[in-house]
Amino acid sequence: MASGGSGKSASEGSTSTPIGSLQQRKRLSSICDTCKSKMQLVADLLLLSSETRPVMTSEGVAVAETFDQCRDTVIARTKELSILTHDIQSQLNMGRFTEVGDRLLEMGDLVVSLTECSAHAAYLAAVETLGSQPCLPGLVDRYKVTRCRHEVEQSCGVLRVTPLPDLTPQLLLELSQNISTNLKTLTDASSLASERSRDRFAKEQFKLSVKSMSTSGTAFLACVKEVKTQPSELTRTRCVLFSAALVQAVNALVGFATEPQFLGRAASISTEGKGVQTAVLGGAMSVVSACVLLTQGLRDVAQHPESSSRMADYRERLRNSACAVSDGCTLLTQALRERSSPRTLPPVNSHSVN
Repeated sequence: MASGGSGKSASEGSTSTPIGSLQQRKRLSSICDTCKSKMQLVADLLLLSSETRPVMTSEGVAVAETFDQCRDTVIARTKELSILTHDIQSQLNMGRFTEVGDRLLEMGDLVVSLTECSAHAAYLAAVETLGSQPCLPGLVDRYKVTRCRHEVEQSCGVLRVTPLPDLTPQLLLELSQNISTNLKTLTDASSLASERSRDRFAKEQFKLSVKSMSTSGTAFLACVKEVKTQPSELTRTRCVLFSAALVQAVNALVGFATEPQFLGRAASISTEGKGVQTAVLGGAMSVVSACVLLTQGLRDVAQHPESSSRMADYRERLRNSACAVSDGCTLLTQALRERSSPRTLPPVNSHSVN
């Protein structure tokens, strides 16, 4: 992720400063925004969507073959998340803002992985129920291409708002690599859709969309290279100018690629399947919501001096958010083990839905 690169390029020499340097605080605040945006996007696409579909990796295969595999992976992720949450609080209490940012980046990636596995587990559990029908894959994976669009937009956004002195060669390298990776994923997905499509217009339009995106990407990355070798407000302004064209081309491609006719058919789920699905997705959503609140709390702490009259309140909210993460992990784990919502589980002696 672009944000991850920008975080890791920060200086590490002043991490011992109790209140953290201004630069470290600014970096942490930026990472909070990035992680929050990423977690919310994935939740919107996978947990709050009205359609039931499997979750695929960037290579086009399911994130897991069976429900049991998903369940075990998610439970392992919840344990890792609990450790990271505790570590974030410990590092923050010691004033190590750089380390807090690094752990937060790990947490963001971990929550995305947890969300993906939870959504796929919910799909597998739901389609196993009597009367449900599995998804019919389409030419395009909506989740994959939408994530790519978000990554490109986010990386370009970092370039737009980052002052010239902070656009270090390492940051520029990481941003350009992230953009290149996601443009390649979009190119591959669109090329495959073009090959498989039976519609003459769609075949050609996918190709033309890729060509437009590729041209804009090449022009933009040339500007990034220039600002890296000849840093000035002029070269930075060129980056901002050409980033707009790239984002527009990517938006056009993804907008076309995610038209309903290219997405296949979502699964048809029975009433029983809906209950199982809702339980698992609800558990996952409780984790994501708590992690979003945690990032907001960290952002508040990072943006205000220790002497602020509201700092005690910010830190208390942070502790409450960390507790909510733990509670959410417990709910999700129970939902996966019981295939029912822990909030509506039958008495202990009763049999749970399996």
